[in-house]
Amino acid sequence: MAAPLAGLATRADARDYGSAGEVLAEIDRLEADLDARLASLADRFPAATSLARSLRGDHERHRRSRAVLRRRLRLGEAAPVAMPAGSASVDALRALAQDLVHAYAEGLPAIKDAQAVDTLARHMVDDARHLAVLQMWMETEEPGA
Repeated sequence: MAAPLAGLATRADARDYGSAGEVLAEIDRLEADLDARLASLADRFPAATSLARSLRGDHERHRRSRAVLRRRLRLGEAAPVAMPAGSASVDALRALAQDLVHAYAEGLPAIKDAQAVDTLARHMVDDARHLAVLQMWMETEEPGA
């Protein structure tokens, strides 16, 4: 079995965020996309409902925390995020969850506020756990697994 987070250390195309607002906007976008696809997956496969509900619940808690951070950092409210119509395959969910974890990891240096970094790092750990679950699910669906 491949290590769920092994690819994190080998990525060469890291994004350099210019501001806390840019980081939070990207996290909002990726999280909304992931939540929409999780809802679609749960609609198609009732067995995925519990997982989707759990991950989306964590994301809702994260959104509330980010709203508090935005107010404290005087960044204004989050902009509305358009709901994409992407694939809800397990592999697509895993790739999107990985992009979300990367956004956190690459964005932390742009935050420049210890309390905000601590909060977002905790969110990143939650999302890394989600990524690991999706990776394990994907591996169980591979031929010969």
